Amino acid sequence: MKRAVIFLILMVMGIAVYRAFFSTDRYTALNQQVSNCDGCTVKNEETAVDIAEEILFKTYGKSHIKNQRPYEVRLLGNKVWSLKGTLNNSTLEKLVSRGMPEFGGTFEIDIDPRDGKILKIIHYK
Repeated sequence: MKRAVIFLILMVMGIAVYRAFFSTDRYTALNQQVSNCDGCTVKNEETAVDIAEEILFKTYGKSHIKNQRPYEVRLLGNKVWSLKGTLNNSTLEKLVSRGMPEFGGTFEIDIDPRDGKILKIIHYK
């Protein structure tokens, strides 16, 4: 019985560590949607990510941008989709820097939800 409980605990911990450090998701889903905008073309996170990736892949290269997954996607004041890349650190770096701010080397792109126009695009070094 003890072995089964220990095994179960280790499995749960292993899954949690895998998800924390080896996520293959394109973005962290918060299920945000634009509200009170009947004519908006970019109503949800997935559409915003699709538009951003199309532009970013052409501008900075597909592999470079994919290395910045999972993206941070935020809807700011129901008026702007703001997407940011995340730094792709090694597992050891992630363990050491947990909770510490990380700077540079990622993209930022802002998209107007009404028509999908790019409001800002930048890549830090």
